[in-house]
Amino acid sequence: MRLKDAIRSWSLSPTARISLGLVSLLIGLLMVLDLVLKLLPDQRSMTQGLREQVAVHMALQIKRMLREPQLLPMIQPMMADLVESSQDVESVGIRREDGNLVVATPNHARHWEAPALGFSTITSVVVPLNAAAGKWGQLEVGFKSPWPTTLLGWIQQPTVQLVVVLSTASFLAFYLYLRRVLQHLDPSKAIPERVRVAFDTLTEGLLVLDLEGHILLANSAFRGFHPQAGAVLLGRSIDQMDWLIQGLRDDEGPPPWQRVLTLNEPILGVHVDLTHASGERRRALLNCAAIRDATGNVRGCLVTLDDITALDQANAKLRAALGELELSRDQIQKQNDELQMLANCDPMTGCFNRRAFFARAEAMMAHAKATGEPLSCFMSDIDKFKNFNDTYGHSVGDLVIQQVSKLLKRAMRPEDVLCRYGGEEFCVLLPGYDLDQAAGVAEGIRAAIESEAGPAVDAVPNLRITSSFGAAQFGLGEAQNLLQLIERADQGLYAAKEAGRNQVQCMDWAAAETVSA
Repeated sequence: MRLKDAIRSWSLSPTARISLGLVSLLIGLLMVLDLVLKLLPDQRSMTQGLREQVAVHMALQIKRMLREPQLLPMIQPMMADLVESSQDVESVGIRREDGNLVVATPNHARHWEAPALGFSTITSVVVPLNAAAGKWGQLEVGFKSPWPTTLLGWIQQPTVQLVVVLSTASFLAFYLYLRRVLQHLDPSKAIPERVRVAFDTLTEGLLVLDLEGHILLANSAFRGFHPQAGAVLLGRSIDQMDWLIQGLRDDEGPPPWQRVLTLNEPILGVHVDLTHASGERRRALLNCAAIRDATGNVRGCLVTLDDITALDQANAKLRAALGELELSRDQIQKQNDELQMLANCDPMTGCFNRRAFFARAEAMMAHAKATGEPLSCFMSDIDKFKNFNDTYGHSVGDLVIQQVSKLLKRAMRPEDVLCRYGGEEFCVLLPGYDLDQAAGVAEGIRAAIESEAGPAVDAVPNLRITSSFGAAQFGLGEAQNLLQLIERADQGLYAAKEAGRNQVQCMDWAAAETVSA
């Protein structure tokens, strides 16, 4: 099927076929006239005549040499010179009447073919040599065949060159002339009147094109598509409709109708943007399909334009409405996130509040019970926080709480849970950490608070901030639920305060006593 389509795509246009037929008639007429009137020169007769003249001229010289004995030795060199200097002469020989070869160039016997009936041919020329007593012998000259043996040789023949040049020139002349003349014929006659009336009832703009892209029909809907479409001239190329070509600027490659005529495949849904001189813009969908005859050969192209301006405007409004809804949804989501943040987190520090903390802590406790993984907790309290409020005011106290919470959050892992338990007190759950590991984390935070928190409060120079920590591990001793774990960590915190503050104390459940970490 593809081979058949390829053959159809390479078929000649009607103009080319007519031109080829006229060339054939011209060459045929030339051959007939040459046969009757001998218009073209007879290359065979001319060549044979020239060769016979060469042989006769040589025979005259040999006759003079035969009359003078002292010149006889020069006959052989003269014949050899002729063979060597001539591109056409193959061999020369002198044969007596009795058939004996008297003098000959090398290989004369191999090259020489005696002509039938003794008459010269185009390759074998015979000239009689007469003596006083009658015919003495004959001069035999063998020539190469003048007919070429290769294609290039045949093309170089004058007659062939004349036919080729005349055929090519006349084909081009006929083709160009017919292309120009056929444009002035009325293409509307190719479409029956009833078909044109039926096409005018369609709401879609419609064009019928021939194989060359010339317009054979344009219905009334197409003529109303654009101000310049009303001036469509039947028989003109569709490529001359600049307003339509400019509307296809976003479509890469050749125009759709050219691709249909070349590939023999329909092209659908090509967007066309049309701009009127008044600035009005219209949008259309262009579809192209091949027109085939009864045998399936492509004879033209059907082009339709469907106005989708109203639909495109409605889609634009819909997209704008969807964009507004999307924006509103994002804003609502942002507000929900903010509400969720306010509901779960402390606004001053960004840490979880107690409600959110306990919701997450219960899940961690259940996981630790089910898997046996360690779960530790430590409580932290800013040392002598009331002095900051009393001495520097509550604004400085708030800054102290914020700096401590920053250092706490910096030390947390993604799975850890940090809560502002109340006032200046913080609670941290560390899943997967045992008591020693939790104490190590608390000690690192304690050291960071002592060295970094005070200098970070710019409002009070040389401010010293410290915190005390109490740590405990779930599953040791009496702590079998979350509240007991937090209570034991709080007891460790109290022990750290009693021991002088700015330190970490751990509760050993087995001994129920405070030990240094």
